[in-house]
Amino acid sequence: MSLSTMKKLTLLSYSADVDAIVRKLMNLRCVDIRPVEADKTALVPDSLHVEEEKRAAEESLAKVQAAISALSPYSTRKKTFGRRVHRVDPTAFSKQGQDKKALSVAEKTQATILRVKELEEEETRYRNFLESLEPWLEYDLPLDLSGSAKTVLQLGSFPAGTDSVALLHALSEEGAYGDLVSEDDKGLFVAVHYFKGDSDRLAQFFAKQGYVKIQFPEGTGSPQTAFAATEKELGRIKEELLHSEEALRDLAEDLDLLEIESDLLETTVNACLQKKKLLQTKNCALLSGWVPEVRTDAVLDALSKFECACDISDPEEGEEPPVLLHNNKFATNFEWVIGMYSYPKYGAYDPTFIMSIFYFIIFGLMFADVGYGLVLTAICLVGVKLLNPKPNLRRMLYMFALCGVSCAIMGVLFGGWFGDLPTAIMENLLGIENAKEKPIGYFFSHGIIINPIDSSMEFLVLSLAVGQVHLMAGMAINLVETWKKGHPIVALCSTLPYWVLFAGLDLMAPNLFGGMGMLRLSPSPIWAQLAGIGKYVALAGVILLFLLKGVGKKGFMGWLAGGLGGLYSLISYASDLLSYSRILALGLVAGVIAQVVNLLTAMGSNGVGGFILMLIVLIVGHVLNIAINLLGTFVHAARLQYIEFFGKFYEDGGDPFTPAAPADNYTEIISEEKP
Repeated sequence: MSLSTMKKLTLLSYSADVDAIVRKLMNLRCVDIRPVEADKTALVPDSLHVEEEKRAAEESLAKVQAAISALSPYSTRKKTFGRRVHRVDPTAFSKQGQDKKALSVAEKTQATILRVKELEEEETRYRNFLESLEPWLEYDLPLDLSGSAKTVLQLGSFPAGTDSVALLHALSEEGAYGDLVSEDDKGLFVAVHYFKGDSDRLAQFFAKQGYVKIQFPEGTGSPQTAFAATEKELGRIKEELLHSEEALRDLAEDLDLLEIESDLLETTVNACLQKKKLLQTKNCALLSGWVPEVRTDAVLDALSKFECACDISDPEEGEEPPVLLHNNKFATNFEWVIGMYSYPKYGAYDPTFIMSIFYFIIFGLMFADVGYGLVLTAICLVGVKLLNPKPNLRRMLYMFALCGVSCAIMGVLFGGWFGDLPTAIMENLLGIENAKEKPIGYFFSHGIIINPIDSSMEFLVLSLAVGQVHLMAGMAINLVETWKKGHPIVALCSTLPYWVLFAGLDLMAPNLFGGMGMLRLSPSPIWAQLAGIGKYVALAGVILLFLLKGVGKKGFMGWLAGGLGGLYSLISYASDLLSYSRILALGLVAGVIAQVVNLLTAMGSNGVGGFILMLIVLIVGHVLNIAINLLGTFVHAARLQYIEFFGKFYEDGGDPFTPAAPADNYTEIISEEKP
């Protein structure tokens, strides 16, 4: 429709009021605060205090967000499928001390989580120690006993599968005594006694046998005593973990406070980022930003509560204000499609409304199916209801819901009802032969106009016709915009020749396509006569294109180059027009896959088991078809806008309007403190 007119806001205030002013403007959500250029003022930026405030807020925010993540599994709140939103008065929240309570909960949660981690690590150590004790439970001596003044008592294990009798005999021959304590699939656990003087020789023997020395900490004592003490410690840890878990459940009762505090702290961080854009000294501060013209009164009214000097002015020459799209309720849902490409330059034409109409139609043509369209619309509307999404996601869901309506309308026109499901049911379940020839079956299979699968050539011609209208709409916008810029002759000369050419080609089309068998038309002298007229009209369009395309260029050579360039551009226009054949391609893909799914379903329709298999194949197949073709339809419908349509007129490069605003992940502000 149009772009919002922007006004420049310049504000000089006391530094002491900066925080309150910035927060007031953030709550209005209509001021895009921009960095002040230091070379245009004598003020020197002083952001040290802001950095300290920002750092403190970020540290507290990190604690609160970590607490939310940790406590969420313990919450007993009623589960919500979508985003939970608390309506809050920040001033009352602070006055009641709820912010301090939330921070206290976050710190307690952090301490509890740290203690839980310590206990879990301690539990792991004790369990590993128990596991190491198990092979030695039949051992009678203290595990930390290492021998005497002249002897060594060494505990260790030999590889599993070692012959214990042969091993003990070999130890005896080496001058050592081996006491086999236990044996399992992990190895042979042996206590070895030998003289200290034999240590080096026995070390070589041990190495050859794959011996692993086991050493227990000093003070371990007997294995039975150590095992009992360790189990006691594990019991203590388990009990403390239960207490910690109960403490986390109690803390989780304040999750609402944490979520509110999270948004308030994030708002503080955002406010600091905005304040860093200002130039401020000890006593005064300078703020600059952009405001939509329709919101200037609200901004001035809010600023009137402060002792400050402010000015609302038009953009200066050379300034590029941010772009805020302004459309009706239908087109607003398609604005994010524009944003994926690039916003229009400030002062240029906003194509959102026209684009939304063509996107709506082309999306439906590519995915023409009543069942798929209704499913898409229902899912999106239910998503809006359950998810309680933020505005951007809400608009996207509404856009796809509208596109689902388009799919359903086109499905009625072109005979798509989950592919050919109605006639498949009539033939395979109801036993109706030649169901497509019956009146009701004919309607379901052929639609009101044609079926793209049975009449693909006709649907191709329709796709190209839609493409021609789309391209001519882009050219019409270019004509109007060029005219508005004060170049009416150039606007007419650069556009009308193409339209004359298109008119000639349209007159020739019925005879041409009919002769090629692309249209089921009976030969008629009228088509031949129109084709004869169209040939001369098209030739006139080519001549006019050569003669008029260079109008407005400097000199004869400029005129000649413009004319030749106009002729060469016909190749580009032909390529653009052929791009709309993707409407046919996407429509055929969705329809054919749907028919294949229905065919596979019919193959398993005998008996109870076959009926269950039929339902599974039917549901899974159509869900996959929707998922796959939905992505393709979205991408290709957008491509036709970005490349073919926008290429005729669009001036991009606009900087999106991003007003300073409070965080709204969990909250909705209901009031604010009067400054």
